[in-house]
Amino acid sequence: MRIAATLAVSLILSGCVTGGNDLEDALRLTEAEDDAHCRSLLIQPGELVYAQCRLAMRKTYLNNYNSRKAQIQQQYGFVSTDLDQALRADAFCNYDESVKEAVKPVAEDVAAAVAYGNCATTRDLLLQAFQTATGADGVAFSFAEQPLIVQQNITAVREARLVISGPGVAQVSL
Repeated sequence: MRIAATLAVSLILSGCVTGGNDLEDALRLTEAEDDAHCRSLLIQPGELVYAQCRLAMRKTYLNNYNSRKAQIQQQYGFVSTDLDQALRADAFCNYDESVKEAVKPVAEDVAAAVAYGNCATTRDLLLQAFQTATGADGVAFSFAEQPLIVQQNITAVREARLVISGPGVAQVSL
């Protein structure tokens, strides 16, 4: 009995160590449902809008926005309505631009940096709203936030590349 229990636990634990990518594993959990939803909207794998639909199902943009908002609240307290709106716009811009860049044959860090650069207008509005709401230096805030945003963009690029062709399709690394 003891040997059977040990063997059972070993088999269960061996399933936990797949050597796979955590992001791929997480996307695989809901891929069939997410794919079915996007296809019900007549969106087909391989299209940019398909990747956007699949990532919307994963709440990628909202998770990025909430992460950034939580950091601001932790350091500066209350987030005003204007600051919140500017933060939402910038988070969406970075997410959207990252997904658009994901379909291009460039390295993911390059795609993420280009996406970040494409959001200069929303970032400037965020800096102004941040300064008005907190009285703190918006430029310093932007420089401090840049590594987090670029990392979020890299993750969005990875996710988009993993899902764009549909479930069960091996993705090519660029």
